[in-house]
Amino acid sequence: MFKPGDPLPPAVLASLAQGRTIDAIKQLREAHGLSLKEAKDIVDAHARPAAASHSASHSAMPRPTGFTASTAMGSVPDTVQHALAQGNKIEAIRLLREHAGIGLKEAKDRVDALDVSRQRHADGLAPGEMSRKTGALTWVAVAAIVVLSAYAYLRSGA
Repeated sequence: MFKPGDPLPPAVLASLAQGRTIDAIKQLREAHGLSLKEAKDIVDAHARPAAASHSASHSAMPRPTGFTASTAMGSVPDTVQHALAQGNKIEAIRLLREHAGIGLKEAKDRVDALDVSRQRHADGLAPGEMSRKTGALTWVAVAAIVVLSAYAYLRSGA
């Protein structure tokens, strides 16, 4: 059984070095038969010392205005959210890359996820779910067409 103090397999370390945390968790689960929580906790524990030394060495670096400290922990800066709210996805990706120091694909994936989440919260619907108002209007339109068709049929002398 794998324990938090044990060294991580080389494939997991390679994924972490490339910034692919999710892949590292998947590989650790497959290699040792761990649950998702167990593998995530082990990967997080491994990354924690590196993150602490990384943040200590970068703490003196100035951050652009509008970026929050919680961004490094996974949230998104206000400037990114503002750019996304204005419909400027490319600017949001650029700002996130600049701030978090991540690659284009990872920044795009995070901005896309944020956009989907923001849209879900805006209309309160799950993907593919239709508004009840839209459904009711559709039934009213269908009923009106049926009534008008019946009226036209009866008027024509059938």
